[in-house]
Amino acid sequence: MLNQLHFSKNVTWDDVFSVWKANEGTDPIWQEFAKTEKGWESWEAWRGYQASLFRASEREWKVYELTDPNALVPKFRLGPFQGWQKHFEEKNVHTVEELVRDHRAWVEENTGIRSRRENFPQDTQFIGMYFQDSEAIVLYEGHHRAAAIALAIAEGQPLVFSQPPTIALTSIPGDGSALLHHLLETKTDKV
Repeated sequence: MLNQLHFSKNVTWDDVFSVWKANEGTDPIWQEFAKTEKGWESWEAWRGYQASLFRASEREWKVYELTDPNALVPKFRLGPFQGWQKHFEEKNVHTVEELVRDHRAWVEENTGIRSRRENFPQDTQFIGMYFQDSEAIVLYEGHHRAAAIALAIAEGQPLVFSQPPTIALTSIPGDGSALLHHLLETKTDKV
């Protein structure tokens, strides 16, 4: 799948995190969620802790353009988060496309997915992990946007992009199953 992306530049985790913070981290809904639902003192503390679980700051990061996001993004696997994985018995193997196909009612009712489906942010950067053995891209951040893209395709109305979305990726040897299982099972709530 990596050969379907267009390399843009090398970046640091600080660069990746700053883009994430500029988007999700400035949203009052996500700030409140980090505090009230997750029990952290701030969005930065919550997301920073999650990133530390897979040593994000120690990894090499590259940004790629998604030249055909309507074809590529639905093929990304769902990341290691209970909120997304709860829909499937077998964990860490399903794609965004499968989520939309197999759980369409839930996807359509999800306000985060719906709002992005109706007003997709054109300046978009996903965060993911590329597992070399399986050649799979697993989303780490950007699930609502990815599901919005897959939903639009399922509805027969693929999104039109004024600029190609990007994805910040770190490449990880192996198939990633042990790491993904660890991330899925590690509690990130402080409440």
